[in-house]
Amino acid sequence: MLCEKYSIIIVPGSNEEIVNKQLSRGFIISVLVVALSFFAASAYFAIGFLNSSIDGQRMAELTAENGMLASKITELENTVYSLRAEMSGIIEKDDNIRLIFDLLPIDPDLREVGVGGEALNYPTMNSELGQRTWLVEEDIEKIQRQLEFENASFEQLLSMVKERKSILDHTPTIRPCDGILSRGFGMHNDPFTGSFQPHNGIDIAAAKDTPVLATAGGIVRYTGYQTKLGNTVIIDHGNGIRTYYGHLSKIKVRKGQRVSRRDLLGLVGSSGYSTGPHLHYEVRIGGRAANPYKYIIRSILS
Repeated sequence: MLCEKYSIIIVPGSNEEIVNKQLSRGFIISVLVVALSFFAASAYFAIGFLNSSIDGQRMAELTAENGMLASKITELENTVYSLRAEMSGIIEKDDNIRLIFDLLPIDPDLREVGVGGEALNYPTMNSELGQRTWLVEEDIEKIQRQLEFENASFEQLLSMVKERKSILDHTPTIRPCDGILSRGFGMHNDPFTGSFQPHNGIDIAAAKDTPVLATAGGIVRYTGYQTKLGNTVIIDHGNGIRTYYGHLSKIKVRKGQRVSRRDLLGLVGSSGYSTGPHLHYEVRIGGRAANPYKYIIRSILS
């Protein structure tokens, strides 16, 4: 059958002869096979070329994206570095506050706020970019844990400081009035009898009607007249501390009144057992007289 002949007639212009070509079936099939092979090869190389172009474009895009990610990770690394510095400052403030208020410092190992457990997996990163990303994530998570830890620490500090502040607010720390020390604490000669007797407070000589101030916060437990101290105010500061203010010309508070440090209690006078205008000031701890000088932070008494 391959030898079977086919005629192809070519009719040219009017002045030329008609061409009659005879082609065998095998020849025609061979030409078709070659033609199909050519088109198939052309299509294959065309598709390969297109794929190669697309892959190159995608690779360029991925390279650009990696560059952007690397830049962002660098920014995050710089931010983490700054956050570490800020965290160091916070820790230093925490330590200083604890030192000032005589509180126990925090063990540095506790501030590492480590994590662990069976579920903790450390990924294996093949690329430098992947390793950097994972390290930044770890740093950020650690800083978050440290912030939570420091927030809890500051809450504890705030509670402690408030408690200490309350104690300080109710502890005598200032002089009760302006003036000059005329008699100190301890054994002294009585100005009326001349006998050697204990003096449970200090006497501050001052002009009549000089303001007398509360030396700390507390509650007025007594206002009235006593034989020796004359017009007297007694303040209960809590924790077993009481202060006495004697020889007043006038009393400016009432029993049961709550007062703060520097509130006006009365005016200097010479009532009671006195030879002239002055304030008798006492500090008693648990009912026992204490030297008021120990409870005056800055004294100009002389």
